Amino acid sequence: MTLPASVEEIAEVIGREDALYLIGQLPTCQAGKAGHRSTRVMLYVPKRLKPNHRLVQILGEAQAAKLIEGFGGEILQPANCQEVYRRWRDSEARRMASDGMAPADIAEIMNVTARHIRNLTREVNSRGLRAANDDCDQ
Repeated sequence: MTLPASVEEIAEVIGREDALYLIGQLPTCQAGKAGHRSTRVMLYVPKRLKPNHRLVQILGEAQAAKLIEGFGGEILQPANCQEVYRRWRDSEARRMASDGMAPADIAEIMNVTARHIRNLTREVNSRGLRAANDDCDQ
């Protein structure tokens, strides 16, 4: 999966997995007019790091130090990666369903409705089905 450019910049410094984890841990804020709101994350990267700083708690001292080296003193506004998360969540839900897990159990784990899980598995099943008369030679 391709990351948004704003997240890719962070991933180049601390790695893809840590960048995604960091963004998932950041508080979100909503901006925009009613009906056109978007969820955003913002991160101030200090120039100096204290041992009890939130970045150290999230990433560990070594990764937080890399982030400060790369972005110290900047305010970052990375993409919130919700689309990346949704694609991962849906593919994992499909995998769990194909392994025989019940839709209600998957829904509880993924924090979605059982209906969403049934719709996902219906998409997978309908792709593999052919019409009964599809094998006729013409």
